[in-house]
Amino acid sequence: MVCMPRTLRLLVVGTALAALVIAGTGCDEGDVEQVLGDMSAASIESAYEVDRDPLINEWLTNRGHTIVSHTTRQNIPYEFTAIETDLVNAFAAPYGHVYVTTGFLDFVDTEDEVAVVLAHEVGHIVHRDSIHSFKNSLLWGVVTQIISGKSETAGQVAGIGLGLLSLQYSRDAEYAADDAGTEFAYAVGYDPHRGLDFFDRLRTDIEKRRPSRWEVYFSTHPRTEDRINRQLKRAELSDDNSESLLRIARGYILRGQPSLAAELLEKGIKLEPNLPEAQTLLGDALAMRGDVTQARDAYRSALELNSNIRYAQARLATLPERPTLTLAGIAQQGRQQAAALLTELPEVHTTAQTTGESVRRFEVQTNAQLSGIAGMVRGINERLLDLAGDDTEVSDDTRDLVSLGNSAIARATESVYVLERVNENLHESSLDIQALVEETRGALQQAQAGEGNPQDVPALQTALGELRRGVATLDLAMAEAPKTMGEVEGAQQSAREVTGLIELVVRLNDPADLSADQLRAAAGRTEGLASNALASVNRAKRQSVKASGHALVARLNLLGLRTTPAQQEVYDAQIAHMMLVPQAAVRSLRTQGMGYGETALALAASKSLSAEPGRFISSVTGALGPIGAAVEQGAAVDNANVLLKFLAASMQSERDARTQS
Repeated sequence: MVCMPRTLRLLVVGTALAALVIAGTGCDEGDVEQVLGDMSAASIESAYEVDRDPLINEWLTNRGHTIVSHTTRQNIPYEFTAIETDLVNAFAAPYGHVYVTTGFLDFVDTEDEVAVVLAHEVGHIVHRDSIHSFKNSLLWGVVTQIISGKSETAGQVAGIGLGLLSLQYSRDAEYAADDAGTEFAYAVGYDPHRGLDFFDRLRTDIEKRRPSRWEVYFSTHPRTEDRINRQLKRAELSDDNSESLLRIARGYILRGQPSLAAELLEKGIKLEPNLPEAQTLLGDALAMRGDVTQARDAYRSALELNSNIRYAQARLATLPERPTLTLAGIAQQGRQQAAALLTELPEVHTTAQTTGESVRRFEVQTNAQLSGIAGMVRGINERLLDLAGDDTEVSDDTRDLVSLGNSAIARATESVYVLERVNENLHESSLDIQALVEETRGALQQAQAGEGNPQDVPALQTALGELRRGVATLDLAMAEAPKTMGEVEGAQQSAREVTGLIELVVRLNDPADLSADQLRAAAGRTEGLASNALASVNRAKRQSVKASGHALVARLNLLGLRTTPAQQEVYDAQIAHMMLVPQAAVRSLRTQGMGYGETALALAASKSLSAEPGRFISSVTGALGPIGAAVEQGAAVDNANVLLKFLAASMQSERDARTQS
């Protein structure tokens, strides 16, 4: 990753921190770690825009601090921050600063994956890996000079942040952080098996395509296959460990996924049939999903093993006499509405297929060119990482010149990362929309036959509208994207020139040399080209993000069809967990006729804008649809998409597990 510090802010931060420590009683390692953390955070947060959206900040902070509560180092302030770059990365700065990129959040599929990666980075902080790595690098001398007041230039403070991002932990430190990631996430109740999916998918994508926005992550970590195999040997991931099965199952229950919990609990009971706790938890899982008869049997089994379990006694006494697994059915008017919607479907199907063909042609046209541009990015990153590890002594003025060049390079490479994300979104959204159109066809046919619930038909109407809008938005994104390619390539070629000049300036170490003026001029040109490229590619990105949102709302609505009252409560619990709201708030929106997609989006948008969810009730049913209304009102749809994606994954997993049970 390339750091692009804003030197004035860093100079102020460095001076203030130096003064703070000098005023103290000493400079032990703890003092140094705190100062180093603050300087690193200042450098990172001036290099990249911090995502200030309340939605993602509250969500990250909640998950992060829950993980911290299970660690052995809780006496320092932890901060969990999302920074706006499409580079896929997560990293820790000393003294409690944990960062994830928006590119990382876009790449992961489930909440469990985020939890394991966050826990991994917390592990680095608990083990103080950054401070130990700095002590073994030449940057330690810079740190101690700043703290002692002997040096406080902007270039040196900026170098700390750049140094942090280029530090490589030892293999043992990375393995220990992997262990911590599994241990801490498991302690919270997440499933470490699902957390490892992130590393497995990342490895697969690297081997298949090796796009540039994943490169830096792998340059600072051991071989992924070795890491995965090592974690698979841990007790927490063993299918023969009843204790781990129970803990993970309890986590699934708390997150509103009782069918997955029941699956694990039944495995645990086979391993150890005489565990009353397992039978009690199984009763909870079965009762949550509406299997009253089976839940009653589980509670009775628990009481046979231990007749003094008051909780099981109370739960058994409050179970309803009959199961709630029936569907209400769809009346004649709803059937007619479903039939009318079916007549609209062929047109949506045809446009989705046509756009899908256009996306495939677009990929063929752009992939070769994008691969060449990504190759330039990798080359530049490798040269800058080599330079960061160089032990050549340079003046403060030279450091400032390097920071200026880094800033320009980072803006240029960011445009490449954004363009790669646009291409991925186009590909994935096109496939999703085509698949969802077919699912909608089957669901409408069932509704026409009267199968399901009355609220299914309005949910299907919204889903069909979102799919139609999604297709149109894909076309808009493709119309924007070709214009960006030349601009992005031009900015990257200019960045390569700046990289060569940085190497020359460092080698000469003479700010008065002509090369210094050449670097300033080249950096200015690159900044201009990069700004234009970013503005252009971000227009395409906004459209591709909207297309993803349209598909997600449709998917959630489809997942919520034909659900029993018990299953509806399960999905309500999942939305409440994901959006950090009371379950009653979810139910309130749904009783006003909103499908699961509109409900989840309204709650996400309300948090993004710090507004009441009711503000979105009428707007989501208008001509713009849910996503269009959220965009028009200024909600951060990127972040809403992240949580909608996690929610869709959990609802899909619960439905699949329920079907298999």
